[in-house]
Amino acid sequence: MGDPPFAVLVVDDDPDTRENLRDILELDGYAVEGAGTAADALARDDWPRYGAVLLDRRLPDGTAEDILARLRAAAPEADVVIVTGSADVAATIAAFRLGAADYVLKPVSPDELRARLGRIAGHRRDRAALRAASAARDRALEELRATTQQLWQAARLAGVGELAASIAHELNNPLATVSLRVEGVLAKTPPDDPRRRPLEVVQGEVERMGRLVANLLNFSRAGREQVSTVDVCDEVAKTLDLTDHHLRKRGIAVGPEFAPGVPAIYADRQQLRQVFLNLVTNAADAMPAGGRLTPRVRTGTLPPAREAVVVEVTDTGVGIPPDHLPRVTDPFFTTKPEGQGTGLGLAICKRIVDQHHGALEIDSRLGEGTTVRVTLPVKNGANVAGLHAG
Repeated sequence: MGDPPFAVLVVDDDPDTRENLRDILELDGYAVEGAGTAADALARDDWPRYGAVLLDRRLPDGTAEDILARLRAAAPEADVVIVTGSADVAATIAAFRLGAADYVLKPVSPDELRARLGRIAGHRRDRAALRAASAARDRALEELRATTQQLWQAARLAGVGELAASIAHELNNPLATVSLRVEGVLAKTPPDDPRRRPLEVVQGEVERMGRLVANLLNFSRAGREQVSTVDVCDEVAKTLDLTDHHLRKRGIAVGPEFAPGVPAIYADRQQLRQVFLNLVTNAADAMPAGGRLTPRVRTGTLPPAREAVVVEVTDTGVGIPPDHLPRVTDPFFTTKPEGQGTGLGLAICKRIVDQHHGALEIDSRLGEGTTVRVTLPVKNGANVAGLHAG
């Protein structure tokens, strides 16, 4: 009959009956234990291993009806089969109402006993299948809920991006007008005029606003895949410019560390901008009470001995719990409150980095901070093939 699905406990005050039942069941491969009284049975601490209890209806310290409730509480997963010497209909009905699964008459027929336990095994398999199906349904519902939430959030973000692009376009015209007017006034203002310095400050701020608007347009523009040479230091700097107000508002000090001589890489500029923006905003979210953000760009290598550029974003935030660390790049996994995180940021970053044949690593210490390290090949053709295949 194959491996038995469960162990059986025989509760009967007659040693011969216990041994007879043991012999029958062990021939079929069941593990069998015995108990002579209700107290002995209830005192056991190994109930999880039992799938069935053969319970004599009359024991020295009580009847089956007396102990069924306690037995079911102690072993909710074990089915109880009443073993009785008389076909007492009222007692049998009472036992079923108290949680008995079946009954068998003495003297016990081996075939009848096998049939009873076979039904129990079938019921247990059905219950296990239902539990598995219910768990799968719950997971599917949770994934559906999360996916719906993320799609709704993505739609909102797309709408905000379109609105931001529209506003940026509208800002360009008045900024251009102000810039031209300031230039005209400066051209007529002598170098020693005390009014020249304030005008130069205004001109600098207008130029800074123009750069911010241009960056906003670049980040919100949904372009097709386009591989070109990318100055990583310049792109990280533009990301910091774009997020400067957001970071200062949160009390976050920024200290970029760009190594000299970092080569340009061959990559999709728009996708890398998305990666850098996600990393910076994630780091900011990890520092709700302020802190320090350190973006680093340096040269490095990827196996086997490929020239690469390494981008590190280090924060002094709350850190990531060790049990969450393996899952942070999984789609829809987020520890942020509902509505504050899509669970897609790092997943998208990893996908983009993988398409560039690079590597994304995360080091974190709870309460100390996190470093996200992105390593990208410089120019060897493999990253381009990955982009076109992705």
